[in-house]
Amino acid sequence: MELQGKAAIVTGGARGIGRGIAVALARAGVDVVIGDLIHVPELARDARETAAAVEALGRRAHLVRCDVAQPADSQALVDTALRVLGRLDIVCPNAGVLSGFSVLDLTLAEWERVLRINLTGTFLTCKAALPQLIARGGGAIVNTASSMGLKGAAQLAHYSASKFGVVGFTQALAAEVAGQGVRVNCVCPSSVRTQLSLDEMRRRTGVEADKADRVWTRSTAERLPLRKSVEPEEIGEAVVYLCRADSVTGIALEVTGGEQLL
Repeated sequence: MELQGKAAIVTGGARGIGRGIAVALARAGVDVVIGDLIHVPELARDARETAAAVEALGRRAHLVRCDVAQPADSQALVDTALRVLGRLDIVCPNAGVLSGFSVLDLTLAEWERVLRINLTGTFLTCKAALPQLIARGGGAIVNTASSMGLKGAAQLAHYSASKFGVVGFTQALAAEVAGQGVRVNCVCPSSVRTQLSLDEMRRRTGVEADKADRVWTRSTAERLPLRKSVEPEEIGEAVVYLCRADSVTGIALEVTGGEQLL
């Protein structure tokens, strides 16, 4: 797919991996509608910064308040893309949450919250966008899963279950819509330096806020074969590749710094 002049929606686009995806798409020539919880002041500020980064690359950016667990919000995101950008070619359901608990300590409410946002939110975004992609004769969906969606980890049963679900949903949907020109893939990041990851590390370890980034960098460099943490922009470049790759569908692309080798 030639990306110049295409239009995309990115959920969870205010910061972190979502910002990396939005900026990488803009660099490839794509206009972006960014969906996030922009009624939250901190996220509103971050979303404005992401939009400014997109616009600095000469592309259009538009912010939409979007709770991906609400069907009406997912539909509003698609409708906004059509109204503001006039088309929709690329869909990136990226919004997600992360928390770590043992199964014994995990509450039903937290289990349901994580699955509702990470898995059901992906389903609702895809479902809202699919009629438009099919009507246009094709397009690309790139879901954000995780390396924990390919190999479970202790203290992350609920998160792993949600991301295993995203991988399975991606493969099933790819098979379902391949004949209609829609390609569906997912990226599986790991050890990405984002505020979400740093906050979870601080919750688990008690490390002070001003030391979190330094501790993260050192610990990931010591653990991963490539001796570096993965940056959000690198996930964005993987998404751009999957948007362009006309013969690729139904895959889960790992971007992990070599973690799968351990």
